[in-house]
Amino acid sequence: MKRLLSIAALVLGCVTPSLAFDAATQAIVSHHKAGKPISITDVAVLMRASERWCYNQDGLTCDWSDIYLDVSDTGAVYEISNAWDITHDIAFVDKGEFKDDRYICETGFDWVPSVRASLRADGSTVGGRPLATLKAEIAEVISQRENGTSCFDYLWQGSDAAAQTVTLLQRQYVNGSYDESRDTPVTLHFDADTAAKLTWRW
Repeated sequence: MKRLLSIAALVLGCVTPSLAFDAATQAIVSHHKAGKPISITDVAVLMRASERWCYNQDGLTCDWSDIYLDVSDTGAVYEISNAWDITHDIAFVDKGEFKDDRYICETGFDWVPSVRASLRADGSTVGGRPLATLKAEIAEVISQRENGTSCFDYLWQGSDAAAQTVTLLQRQYVNGSYDESRDTPVTLHFDADTAAKLTWRW
């Protein structure tokens, strides 16, 4: 009887869904060490495989998040989401260019026309004149921010196979100069259900 129970347990163990990363992600997880730079080639693999990147995660909230829509050998197209103000969440599409197998850099792409918005209170969609007004406000705010191009690279921090997450540290370079004050931890989520539950702080 004990032998039959052991066999049954073994069979059930074999059919239990695995929470492991896919093969490409696991290969990256296996050879990176905490605090070491990660090549943009490996970052691109993580972009393709992940569901959402959550910056400064606290519980299920993010300062902002990325979903990578298209990733090539030369760059990526991604949707950024964040709280714009106390009333609105926004999402927009931006583009980045890969450089020196290390960085992803801004391209100067005008993302304001792609802005979508919703009300933070109930998630309802903002459209028509209210959306046009919000886009004009956004365009005015970003026109007043610092000029120059930012590039980003990443340091490996760790991974959690059970949670299906990878953690990186994003570093920012403005006009080629590293700005340590902008270092940002980012949690890459590979589980679609968890990624869908993430929201944005104001």
